[in-house]
Amino acid sequence: RRMNINMSEGDDMREYFKKALRRLPLLFAALCAAALIVALPSVSAAGVKKGLLVCASSAVPSLYPFCVLSAFFVRSGLCGYLGKLLEKPVRILFNLPGSAGAAACMSFVAGYPVGAGMTAALFEQGRISQADAQRMTLFCVNAGPAFVIGGVGAGMLGSARAGVVIFSSLTLASLTLGLLTRFIPRESGTECSVPAADFSPLSRALPEAVTEGTKNMISICAWIVIFSCVSGYIPLLRLPDWAGLLLSCTLEVTGGCASAAGIFNLPAIAAVLGWGGVSVHCQIMRHIKTCKTPLSYFFCARLVCAALSALFCEGLLRVFPCPVNAVAVGSVGAPQLFSFSAPAAAAMLLSGAMLILELDTNEKKC
Repeated sequence: RRMNINMSEGDDMREYFKKALRRLPLLFAALCAAALIVALPSVSAAGVKKGLLVCASSAVPSLYPFCVLSAFFVRSGLCGYLGKLLEKPVRILFNLPGSAGAAACMSFVAGYPVGAGMTAALFEQGRISQADAQRMTLFCVNAGPAFVIGGVGAGMLGSARAGVVIFSSLTLASLTLGLLTRFIPRESGTECSVPAADFSPLSRALPEAVTEGTKNMISICAWIVIFSCVSGYIPLLRLPDWAGLLLSCTLEVTGGCASAAGIFNLPAIAAVLGWGGVSVHCQIMRHIKTCKTPLSYFFCARLVCAALSALFCEGLLRVFPCPVNAVAVGSVGAPQLFSFSAPAAAAMLLSGAMLILELDTNEKKC
């Protein structure tokens, strides 16, 4: 018995050290981040101030009303009524139930996190199946017109018309992506079998919607601030100008677009907005986890959306030419790398998406 106990304790210790070794890189990164903040507190402070300014001037005014409204749609039962009106078009276009139509519509007009949050809420209440929720999280993640047309177009590019062209290309890309999700095979037993829950009365639905919308807005602002802080340290990496700009666009969409204005052309900026940025991905990650969407599929969809956005923007500009008078924020010069070929960029992004799916398939086989 003592030998068995000793062997069991030895196995537990080996397993503990194995887990500890896997955590060493994360521990090292956390200690480095802490040391960097202590050594250069002014950089983190400036990043936090910039993030709070973005929240106060852009994110909260444009997103908060929609965060509350989307929660109210679900809790008050309006999704059910709207779903009856949207049943046929949503079924024809995306092969989704009518109740999913409200979330799809909100994703195109409200902004990045709202559509995914509404999708997760519908799934939790049993209005849509898990398979439908997973498909929706692939294309119901879109930049809203207020941000694209007002913020990026009129504000950063100096042309509201440019914002309209970019927003149209993003919408067409998401619609195309939604059409493509029709062909994702459904697994058996994924249909919605949970009976619809009773809807809350107005006196309860409105306070709950305000509370939930406020919580979601605080979470969104927290991610914006933390990524704004992280972006402040990018110049310390002493990367080439083009690499620093590309990293900024990859991490945070608002600051990335502000830095890319006047350097990237419109299709490239459309691709940045189609990708959304890691900050946006973190904002909706809990909704993706709720729907149990494979991360490989989600990131693949973001790459495909970026590629399609660039292609559609290139096509729309041939029909509706749109010169812009943009002044880059923190211009770093326009290297030859960013002369941008839309077909080449689309091919690269689609290849990346195929690689992600291939890796996911191989992992499942193993």
